[in-house]
Amino acid sequence: MAEREKNKQPQAEASAAMADMQAEAPATPNRDRYKAMFAEDYPDDDFEDKETRYGKMIEDRERYNQYRKSGRALSETFDKHRWLAAMLQDLRENEDLDPITWMAQNGIDINEALQDEEYAKQISDKIADFQKKQVEGEKAEAEKLDNLQKSADTLNGLKEEFGLSDEDCSRLWESFMKNILVPADNGLVEEDTWRMLIKAQNYDADVKTAREEGARNAGNAKITNRLRKSQTNTPPTLNQGTAQRVTAQPQQRSSFWEGMEDY
Repeated sequence: MAEREKNKQPQAEASAAMADMQAEAPATPNRDRYKAMFAEDYPDDDFEDKETRYGKMIEDRERYNQYRKSGRALSETFDKHRWLAAMLQDLRENEDLDPITWMAQNGIDINEALQDEEYAKQISDKIADFQKKQVEGEKAEAEKLDNLQKSADTLNGLKEEFGLSDEDCSRLWESFMKNILVPADNGLVEEDTWRMLIKAQNYDADVKTAREEGARNAGNAKITNRLRKSQTNTPPTLNQGTAQRVTAQPQQRSSFWEGMEDY
């Protein structure tokens, strides 16, 4: 018995020492670091939710891969045009750097290049195209602002019909800009926007169908009324019992136009 107790004592001491080491050592330092970074980047998301956490990890990974792909392509361009890399480096250190002056300082003779008539024409055409695009862009922007003002005026014109307040109009306008105009300008249409447009399209179709059915029903009712009136004015048939012809008594009209309005 004494020998058995003696053998248990070293095992108990070893277990206690292991427990103390585990308590003193940090649990998961990398996890804690990532948790702090996650909270900084995504303050509204729950780190403990595994699906949310893994979803953000995937997004970060995809973004990193895109950056790496773009960086590789940019590096290849700089390797091919080292003067461009040098100019951008100097531009980073001096934001007021003039690219034309920089090229002259680095031995790129622009005047000599422009002595070539064909090359000079290419440069002239490029400048003309740029200026044309600038003018068209300014014109499109001015037209866009004018149309936005017309849209705002249209909304204000509907205030009385729908009982809208100024605050209602402001909220509608803000919703239009945020949920439709800005995303669509970037080529993006959200699911909620598609659903709204689909419902509006179905509503217009339902209204059109209802109008067509109403018109048909009105036409059918008019035809039915004509038939009923025609039946009341039909002369009696031959008397089957006596085979004697019975003539219909002509109806007296108050005027020539009486009864003609239905036709």
